[in-house]
Amino acid sequence: MNEFDTIEKCLELFKSVNCIGNNNCIFVTYKDTSKSVGPSAVLGGAAGSMVNGMEYPYDALLINQTENGIGMFILNQPGVPFTYKLDKMILQKDKFIFYKNEDIKDIKVKKFALLNNKKKSIFIITNDNKKHVLYADVDEKRLPYHNENFAKFVQKYSK
Repeated sequence: MNEFDTIEKCLELFKSVNCIGNNNCIFVTYKDTSKSVGPSAVLGGAAGSMVNGMEYPYDALLINQTENGIGMFILNQPGVPFTYKLDKMILQKDKFIFYKNEDIKDIKVKKFALLNNKKKSIFIITNDNKKHVLYADVDEKRLPYHNENFAKFVQKYSK
């Protein structure tokens, strides 16, 4: 976590992969394995979470949304995590994903659960129908840049 605990370190990381814009919105999300994302998700099936785990071998993402698109560094937690712990996440500098705006079909931010206002669900769907099903904490005390940036993202994509 020390590699991305300040906005300055994050900006350097994203600069190293040419993912810096005039407007940078940097925050952390976690893979939501409780939601279906595979073909059965359309029919309301539960098998999709297994597909999500195989297609996207990450536990979390460090995201920078710029005016050009969304860049994502993969974060993984060693072992088989039962719960994600931010301080145990390891940044995979060699595993970076970038989607240009024109390659993104839809982005949605919704309530995570009916009575849970501390988390938000995030769905990023690309034109080739790949889906990133994520969640993020609204208040992340260990990452000072997260709260303000994630609030901007939520405001832009809440439906």
